[in-house]
Amino acid sequence: MEITEERALNAVEFEANDLRPVYILRGGDAYLKDVVLGRIKNAVPDDSGINYIRFDDGAGIRELVAEAETFSFLGGKKALVYKAPQGAKISDGDKNLLADYVKAPCETTVMVLDDDAGAFKFADKYAEIITCGGLEPALVMRWLKNSLQRRGFSIDASVAETLIKYCNGDMLRIRGEADKLMCFAAERSEKNIALADVNECVAPDTETQVFELTDRLAKKDGKNAVGIYGILLERGETPSFLLSLITSQFRRIMHAKLSSLADAELAAAFKVKEYSIVIARRLSANFSNLALKKIIDKLTMCEYLFKSGTISEKAALDLSFSYILTV
Repeated sequence: MEITEERALNAVEFEANDLRPVYILRGGDAYLKDVVLGRIKNAVPDDSGINYIRFDDGAGIRELVAEAETFSFLGGKKALVYKAPQGAKISDGDKNLLADYVKAPCETTVMVLDDDAGAFKFADKYAEIITCGGLEPALVMRWLKNSLQRRGFSIDASVAETLIKYCNGDMLRIRGEADKLMCFAAERSEKNIALADVNECVAPDTETQVFELTDRLAKKDGKNAVGIYGILLERGETPSFLLSLITSQFRRIMHAKLSSLADAELAAAFKVKEYSIVIARRLSANFSNLALKKIIDKLTMCEYLFKSGTISEKAALDLSFSYILTV
């Protein structure tokens, strides 16, 4: 069985008697994972923390299985959370050991495998899959407005969209910024989050500002493009880093324009938030296919000229700006 992002966010409530023996979490949304793990933890009867164990990247499969086969110290069920080590290959012996366990798991253990890398696909048919990928923008909007409303605050759709954009769709950051905005409004005895509040309290994510920069360049708005560029440099971003982000963004715009994949599928392929693909598709309307190819070729050449030492990183970025504005 698979639980989608929307159910993970809004509908999944775990009771101790209903917990499955094995769950696999897939997707890169840290907020959704926190929600799911928090609900599993709350369903395990344990005030001491002994029945909820998280294994770090250094722990091995053998240690995990050994703990899983041990009965709970306090009785009842216990939960074990294991994250697949980044870049590490699971040995055939460990894979067989875990496969044997998930086929016949201990009835008092709830094993949660955090598996962004797909290392545990062999266990899929024995587990309940919980998808924790990026949420659709409309769902993020609804979640944000409902979260504020439950605490007695309101936010207009256009203001909520700005907040989501500034946070690049990152749910963890949106939650933190929303908490900050409610405190800011409460200090002034206000119950509505205004656009001025968002602009005052929330610094746009670097990638978000690169989206804005790309949009200004696409619209041949050199003055505002240079202004955003200056803000990013003041923040400490290097020209080479910005050139790399802009190049990646134009490649994403090209794929968004040409691909028949849905936003969610393309986001998964690029390992980015779905909101990033929504913006990329929007920006793609400013360019023909040929223009995008020329820009990407030019940006790639500018990166090469900088990396080979032919020109400085600032000169490479300036040259890129000049070309995009005149193409």
